Amino acid sequence: MPYRTLLVHLDDTPRCGTRVALAARLAMRQQSHLIGLAPTGWIEESNQPGGALGAVQQAQRTMQTLQMRARGVAERFEAQVHQSGLPSFEARVHEADPLASMVLHARNSDLAVVSQSDGTAADFPQQLLMMSGRPVLIVPRHGECADAGQQVLVAWNHSRESARALSDALPLLAQAQRVELVFLDQAGSDAAVPEQQMAQSCEWLQRHGVPAVSRRILTQQEAGKALLGEARQMGADLLVMGAWGHSRLREFMLGGATRSMFAHMDLPVLMSH
Repeated sequence: MPYRTLLVHLDDTPRCGTRVALAARLAMRQQSHLIGLAPTGWIEESNQPGGALGAVQQAQRTMQTLQMRARGVAERFEAQVHQSGLPSFEARVHEADPLASMVLHARNSDLAVVSQSDGTAADFPQQLLMMSGRPVLIVPRHGECADAGQQVLVAWNHSRESARALSDALPLLAQAQRVELVFLDQAGSDAAVPEQQMAQSCEWLQRHGVPAVSRRILTQQEAGKALLGEARQMGADLLVMGAWGHSRLREFMLGGATRSMFAHMDLPVLMSH
């Protein structure tokens, strides 16, 4: 079943146009409805003490400024997507913190599209991934992303997270030209390779019309860097992987490969948790 609703995060950063263009391209291929979400950030920025008249007036001016900025972002989204020819789309301005707004709307979407953190919104995609219950497509902060989903590398280790990612990515994999499942193993390892499970995963994909192949990779590199190297060698335009992590109070603890990927990705990465 294809994605029916895609959600893309809107802001006034230079990378927004690249993110929107990729989301619109995917929505066109999937025949999806595309929602561009422009959170105002009001809740995040309004928690200031004081209830004097001057403070209230200042808060009102701040709110109006944030609303105007969000509406401007939404209008630019509408103009850009209209030019792409996508028949079904809408822009939404939401009075909320960006993370809370995206989590809320992602739960009624099939896939959320955001950008890799650039240092000004620390851990935003990570927290969205852990909190939304939906797959997240993360666009790298540098480079061109003309397309995603034609040449796909899938990080496979037969874990719950990788199984979830494989299932969540199925609408894209079904339209891909090439899909490779890779199992990373330490060079010199004599551990048994789960070849039967890999073959069963490929058979499951093939029954969905995805002609996937699998292979074992021996490496001494850290897993995230090894995956990116394999993606470059393959010419992949999309990497699919499960994200391991959990929250401890307000701190998100990520696994090594997941943390490395968030830091060093150079192609779009679809993650599921």
